[in-house]
Amino acid sequence: MIEKLKHGDVFLLHWLNDSIKCKILDLVMPIVTYLGSVTFSAIFCLVTLLSENKDIKHLGILTSLSILTSTFITHFIKRFINRIRPYINFPHLNIKKIGVDDYSFPSGHTTAAFSIGVSIALSYTSIAIIAISLSMLVGVSRVYLGVHYPSDVAAGVFVGTFSSYCMFLVL
Repeated sequence: MIEKLKHGDVFLLHWLNDSIKCKILDLVMPIVTYLGSVTFSAIFCLVTLLSENKDIKHLGILTSLSILTSTFITHFIKRFINRIRPYINFPHLNIKKIGVDDYSFPSGHTTAAFSIGVSIALSYTSIAIIAISLSMLVGVSRVYLGVHYPSDVAAGVFVGTFSSYCMFLVL
């Protein structure tokens, strides 16, 4: 069973990284991936926290707490699992040189994107589809760029969603 999961993970990695490769995605995916970056997350939280609008400020509090929680969980898991990034295991992958830390599981960018996206979706249901779609695109970009396995992204989706939902219940 575990071997089948690993095989499926590697199959999806190669499919997303190679089979759908094109010049447009080569330009778009490195930009999309930064929607899950520390810089984007910090700017998003800062802008929403400084808003005069109480609903947007509440979104900022929710998102900030979610990102703090999910980041703690993600870094703990990364250091516990120590999964090597796919481009190291498969040197022939199509990769773009982007900044990454040492370990792959779970995807921190995907975790942050889902912390933001789910917080937006819970706070503003009318744009939930857009928020979640952008978050999903960040996850796909991480595999497309060769820096994560699909299971890294799935774990990031879970941690980011879980953190946001828990903080939403608390607030």
